[in-house]
Amino acid sequence: MGHSRRSSGAHVLAASAVAGAVLLAWYSFQLSEVHDTAPRQSPKFDGDKDTLAPGARFTPKELAYTDDILDSDLLRPAPLFALEAAAQGLQYQFMSRGFNHQSALVISLHNPNHESSITVDLPAGMLLAPAKNRDFQNLVLRDAVHLSLLPGESKRVEQWAFCGNQYHTPPMSEEMKPTGWTLDAPPCQNCIWKATLPYETAVTATEGNWMAAKYASALAV
Repeated sequence: MGHSRRSSGAHVLAASAVAGAVLLAWYSFQLSEVHDTAPRQSPKFDGDKDTLAPGARFTPKELAYTDDILDSDLLRPAPLFALEAAAQGLQYQFMSRGFNHQSALVISLHNPNHESSITVDLPAGMLLAPAKNRDFQNLVLRDAVHLSLLPGESKRVEQWAFCGNQYHTPPMSEEMKPTGWTLDAPPCQNCIWKATLPYETAVTATEGNWMAAKYASALAV
């Protein structure tokens, strides 16, 4: 009787050990699958400035729009400002100060050249995206900018800019990056929001309002 109980206990322990070994092997296999798959996945835009190659044109996802915006006439390819600036040696920075007012975009420019001048041309509708945090709104330059910098000269200009993502957080003091696109919409804030709404994605804080606007827009059609 005692021997039978000991044998049963030994069988249970052996079975448990086998089951544990099988489970461990399966878990190790899953980890190796994840490890092998992860490098092949496309990198997500998390605000890191090095996510994109310098001067690369932003994708719809990086602009917080859906891919079908490319089937519309809303986004128009623009000159790659970062590449043009690098070719001339231009140093620049775009900073946000909210949206839909005359100082919403602050542009700082410096010509480090000692002998040659630099001409800067920014098209109306130029689309800029937050450099670090995708929860913030894009900005859309209302008016074209054309200016020249003498050798060694620095300039700081303030420009009117509209919000390009209604259901994101206003960028009060964020560095912005040129995206390689212009937004072809009438130059008024409500006009741009109406144009971008079908393609917008929302951040968590605004998802409820975004969905309500989508339903209202669908019902109005």
